[in-house]
Order: sequence, then C-alpha cells, then structure tokens
Amino acid sequence: MTFMFEVYYKPPVDPAREEVLTQQVSGFGGLLDFREVPEPHENLGICLTYEFEGLEQAEQAASFLRGRGEHVEGPVTYGP
Repeated sequence: MTFMFEVYYKPPVDPAREEVLTQQVSGFGGLLDFREVPEPHENLGICLTYEFEGLEQAEQAASFLRGRGEHVEGPVTYGP
C-alpha cells in the first residue's frame, strides 16, 4: 500500500514553486505522481499529488510543507 497527499496553490502556474516543493518532498521519499492544472476558464487551484511508500514519511512531509504555509490535504492511502 502507498500513501499520498495533495498540495494546492492558486494560479497562475509557478514552475519554480513546483520545483522547490518537489525537491522538498523528495527529501522525505515522496515522488510527484500527478499534476492537475485547471482549464483557463476555471477558477480552481493547481493540484500536485505526491506519493510515498510509507505513512510516516508522508505525514512528516505534509507537516513540513504546512509549516511553510502550503495547503496540504492528506495523507491518505493510495492504491491497493
């Protein structure tokens, strides 16, 4: 079983921010699994989904990002 959380931020797309987030998460063993960007006419945030092998690592990474002001939902179980 794997675990995941989602990081949301408001548009516009910010590749530099995403790179920093991904580097920070990878330090906890997480991998960027999915990136969802809304259509231009939608007023939704950008969603980055990170996957982890262990719940403890996912929880630590989520706590780390929240401590830096990021909007994180999860972690939750992911997949079979």
